Amino acid sequence: MKFILLIFFCSFLNGNIISQQNYVSISGMVTSKANDEPIYNALIHLRISSGLNYELKTDSTGYYHFKIKDDTVSNFNLTVASNRMTISKSFKYGFLANKDFGKGELNGNIGFVKNFELDPVRDCEQVIPRILFYKNSLISCNDSLYRLDSTYRMKFIDACNLFYNTLKANPTMVIELDGHASNQEKNCTELSLYRAQLIKEILVSKGINDKRIQTKGWGSMKLLVKEDVIKKTKTIEEKQALHSKNQRVVFRVLNWDFKE
Repeated sequence: MKFILLIFFCSFLNGNIISQQNYVSISGMVTSKANDEPIYNALIHLRISSGLNYELKTDSTGYYHFKIKDDTVSNFNLTVASNRMTISKSFKYGFLANKDFGKGELNGNIGFVKNFELDPVRDCEQVIPRILFYKNSLISCNDSLYRLDSTYRMKFIDACNLFYNTLKANPTMVIELDGHASNQEKNCTELSLYRAQLIKEILVSKGINDKRIQTKGWGSMKLLVKEDVIKKTKTIEEKQALHSKNQRVVFRVLNWDFKE
């Protein structure tokens, strides 16, 4: 018996057993892109090529840490998701997940660090641009505005793709597309709704479940630029540019409750 125990102990010292207990440490922080605050309850998904999937939530400091036993060499992917509980101290309305990801290889006692940054839902209109329209039309004027001011404007197709990618990266998110019109437009209530429905049709055609998108037409009830401000401008071009800011569709998060 002593001889058997001695062999076992020597094998342990020689690393035969230690070699079977290699671990890979995968960790990082999730913070707010707005102010670098830690985000808690962000969902970190780890997918390993061997078929295993793991999920962790960040703690109150925004930290997550996987410790994975490395039995075989495998590749892994790391992504972040969010839900109604994904918040920070300053932002209680949730965060938008994105397409950022990490990847690496499980190969024995390696420490892998991947940090993520998320945009607050409250800043939706800054993160996800408004789509603007010509007067009395369902045709977007984003492309024309883009040529005039590419720093602050996004092309129509790029804006629609950003809507789509945001919904794709946040699969439980339910949104409302709010259509608006200026008070110089005819049938502005109906027109504002048609504008929102147009963007919805584009997103559904790309594969987004139509139950995740509600639409609403506000007509000219919620002007971004008030009429008295527009009247103070001198040229017709300036007035029309301000009116176009009211002829818009905006993206608004309603909840995080969608389930297939």
